[in-house]
Amino acid sequence: MTEDEDEEDEEDQSQEGSKKKKSIKEQNDNAEVVTKAMLAEWIDQLDKTQNIKAFKKMLSAFKTAARMSDEEQQENITFVYKIVSPHVFNKVVTTTMRYAPTIFNHYLKPKKEGGAPSTATRWSFMKSLVKSYLNNLLHLLQNLTDANMHYVAIREAEKCTAYWACFEKTSKDYLKTLLNLWSNLSSSDNVRIQSFLAIRSLATTPVESKKGSSENSFLDLCLKNIYLTFVRNCKTTNPHTLPAINLMRNLAVELYGINQVLSYQQAFAYIRQLAVHLRGAMQLKTKESYKAVYNWQYIHCIDFWANVLSTYCQPKDNGEEESPLKSLIFPLVQVALGAIRLIPTAQYFPLRFHVLRCMISLNQSTRVFIPLAPFIFEVFESGEVKNKSNPSTLKPLEWEVHLKAPKQYLRTRVYQDGILEQANECLNDFYKCFYTHIAFPEMVIPGIVAIKRFVKKSKNPKGSRQLHSLAQKLETKSKFIIMQRSKADFSPADIKECNEFMAEMRQKLQ
Repeated sequence: MTEDEDEEDEEDQSQEGSKKKKSIKEQNDNAEVVTKAMLAEWIDQLDKTQNIKAFKKMLSAFKTAARMSDEEQQENITFVYKIVSPHVFNKVVTTTMRYAPTIFNHYLKPKKEGGAPSTATRWSFMKSLVKSYLNNLLHLLQNLTDANMHYVAIREAEKCTAYWACFEKTSKDYLKTLLNLWSNLSSSDNVRIQSFLAIRSLATTPVESKKGSSENSFLDLCLKNIYLTFVRNCKTTNPHTLPAINLMRNLAVELYGINQVLSYQQAFAYIRQLAVHLRGAMQLKTKESYKAVYNWQYIHCIDFWANVLSTYCQPKDNGEEESPLKSLIFPLVQVALGAIRLIPTAQYFPLRFHVLRCMISLNQSTRVFIPLAPFIFEVFESGEVKNKSNPSTLKPLEWEVHLKAPKQYLRTRVYQDGILEQANECLNDFYKCFYTHIAFPEMVIPGIVAIKRFVKKSKNPKGSRQLHSLAQKLETKSKFIIMQRSKADFSPADIKECNEFMAEMRQKLQ
């Protein structure tokens, strides 16, 4: 074939494509306009008899509404109806979303209770309608811009969770869309929370396997993708994004309580991944390897898993079985403390305090002892707090959104004040976990000694006052436990009596 013939073929194909697009456009331009009266008639028929013909017409109108904003779709897809009124558009969308789950549930009753709709007798007849509605609803979810309409669409989409689960590809696209809405930092909290509720519904929906048994096949996919989405979207941390990141983390943690055996497998793999990055940084000791650990994504990941373990590894009463996740506390703590040790300089004190707060929270929730006090005492030995600081007009550092102190803060009074305030708060929170512990008086001695030694030599009056007050508080708590112990008639070897003593102390100090 010659070049001229090739060009002629291309021209013919181009002309055919143009004619086809023109034909589709003409059909769409001449399509019947949806009116309030038509919509009212369909609604009346659905209310009275759940008429399937009226429902099909409504779905055709919904298809038009869902794809109106997409010009490319307008040129390539034929529509039965067209919508010209914004009021009719809103009415078509909200009405269809409200009626669709009801109609589907009426015609698609599973053969057994709790079974998948795909087992229903009329599934082969209704399948195309269900798929058409879900695809159009998905397109609508991806293109809506109004927050209120987004919230309503997600809420109504959740009611069709059992139907989403019948279509593997569509359900994955649906999950991806929900994750995008959940993690979008510009989305409203209502939209993000509702997106998570829809993700949770999908995660807990049993899917009919080929063998006829129901499986929670979406849970593994949801757990993996919600964590990876969180990691991708916590890279930038500032006062504006931090509340959204915290909301994301708190919502995602809830998903990990559904099946803790499966959650363990996911958590183990990702905590191991954190350990691999840390080990690489310790071995290579290069600027790039340090960056793999000293970044917001890594620290938020430690925070994420600490939150998961804090939530599901709390002490069990009455002989309840412990969570399989509990065995991950030790490796996570090793990773967290290793991250602190990696670059133990004063400029990275913000990172140190952030990780310490994660571990203190884990300590408090699980009652697993984590030796954090030495990492706080190290701060007192730093030249940044021991030496005299320079006056400064800088604003106090926003510790929550910094991992590394800006250079202009180093050796300034404002930074020194902030360090001592953070150290004071961390020590207070750490020892607060053990106020009711029978060994608290012995446990707190190194802390009181370290505080008094620092206060005696300190050149910072503000920080010294705060720490001196903390030392007095710790001594008072210590004396209280000693006084209560003096009334005991058992030895430290009597574990049961010791536990009862601590339980009694917790009740007294509530």
